[in-house]
Amino acid sequence: MPDTEMLDRLIRTPVRTDDDVVDLVVALVERPIRRQCWAVFLDDRSTSIPFVMPIADLPYQPDEHVEDFAALVADLVRQLGASEVVLGWERPGASRLYPVDWEWVDACACSLAEHGVRLRGQVVLHDQGAAMVEFDEDDLQQAS
Repeated sequence: MPDTEMLDRLIRTPVRTDDDVVDLVVALVERPIRRQCWAVFLDDRSTSIPFVMPIADLPYQPDEHVEDFAALVADLVRQLGASEVVLGWERPGASRLYPVDWEWVDACACSLAEHGVRLRGQVVLHDQGAAMVEFDEDDLQQAS
């Protein structure tokens, strides 16, 4: 199936499972080119809203701009009538997340929660594929 057909199907299909979330981010981003974050907005039926926001100018490490990013996403959630957000982390290179990546994942999750934004999930897209970002004890130790 051509990519445009797959993307069209994914945009109209509710995002029910973690695999659906990953498939949606992969269809939108396709392959990692630069280090950036994508905000994908879902409606109350968990269907993708036809508005995607790539953010390429984030600093290397989270700083006070995380608050600005979360405030912007929260404002867009209200304007778009979104119910939840997916963050896609485009990362060319190896599949592992580095400590700075974990800092961003955690900082964004916390800041979005402070703004009342429901985060459906975070996906990392790397050269070997894509996966949901999930914390386990090993990840938490690596991030420290």
